[in-house]
Amino acid sequence: MTLDKKMLILLGLACGIMLFFLGMAVAIILGPTTETYLLPKQIGATIKLSGMGIICISMIIGGFFVEKIEKDFKNLLLIFGIIILLLNIFVLQYFD
Repeated sequence: MTLDKKMLILLGLACGIMLFFLGMAVAIILGPTTETYLLPKQIGATIKLSGMGIICISMIIGGFFVEKIEKDFKNLLLIFGIIILLLNIFVLQYFD
């Protein structure tokens, strides 16, 4: 099996989604946060944001560089990648 661009994009999306849910699980497993014990929230947020970053990068790169998919699907990947990226930026800016 060869890894072409389309398979790498799908692999990036799958890994990003798994990291996102893993970050949610880690935050739950480590327990509740308090004002002095912020470690579960920080670790969970780091893993979740890494997953979302991988998802956004995969979608945007897939929208530009993958040739073996149809034009409408490329446009949807690009649009959803940019929308998710902007939502993440606004969420990080207003909710800390």
